[in-house]
Amino acid sequence: MRRAATLAVALTVLLCAASSAAAQDTASLRWSPRWTRFTELQYTLTAGMLGAAVASDAWLHAPGQPNWKANILLDGETRSWLVAGSVSGRQRADNVSDVMVFGLAVYPFAIDTLLVAAALDHSYDVAWQMAMIGLQSVLISKLITGLTKRFVGRARPDYARCQGGDELACGTATESFVSGHTSTAFVGAGLICANHQNLRLYGSELAGAITCGASLTVAATAGTLRIVSDRHHLSDVLAGAAVGLAAGYLLPNLMNYDFGASAIDPSAALMPMISERTLGLELAGQF
Repeated sequence: MRRAATLAVALTVLLCAASSAAAQDTASLRWSPRWTRFTELQYTLTAGMLGAAVASDAWLHAPGQPNWKANILLDGETRSWLVAGSVSGRQRADNVSDVMVFGLAVYPFAIDTLLVAAALDHSYDVAWQMAMIGLQSVLISKLITGLTKRFVGRARPDYARCQGGDELACGTATESFVSGHTSTAFVGAGLICANHQNLRLYGSELAGAITCGASLTVAATAGTLRIVSDRHHLSDVLAGAAVGLAAGYLLPNLMNYDFGASAIDPSAALMPMISERTLGLELAGQF
């Protein structure tokens, strides 16, 4: 998660430099006038969240002994069904989930923002908006996930093996809730879906829908592998998915894309409507 946030910051700097060097606007992608550009308040809050994330990593730590060990929902049943039976199997699941999560964290920035919007389409304005929206989502997901882990202090499902001397099970043994891998995977997938829902980055709605569906499938697989590796309970993974989707998909749509914007074009206007039988107003404009 720390690597993803660092990459996002670096990409925004690159995009800022690129936008200032652009001699002409040849972009086919456009930021719709119905959407809200990244606001001064959002810039301020994003900078604050970056500082808070760095400070929490440096100064806040999970408790040495777990505050919570009990199962909820179907935690116990799911663990018995899915956990790999060998150390090597659990380790492989852990490693594969690492790769999937890193890919989803990087994709909306490196591919959709930097490569497609900026490098190929030369739409530096859209790329900047996407980068800042993505950075905001990554940081708020990281803050919520990290603070919850540290204050809840839930034992990982393999905590008993850690107590028995299994060093592989002892890393961050009381940071189970919520699943950080899962929240990172779903914040990446959520950003991919939000961007492709509103921008035809690959030229068609079908391509965007396929990309969104594939990213959600990879995120769900990564979350499942966290259970297979015995690093998280089902409830940890579900909570992580909820945090990630709220930050990566819901937040951008509420604050910057269609969910939070008027469906009326700014050029529309109210005009008087007068006839023999009617006296009122009509809305004129392009829709």
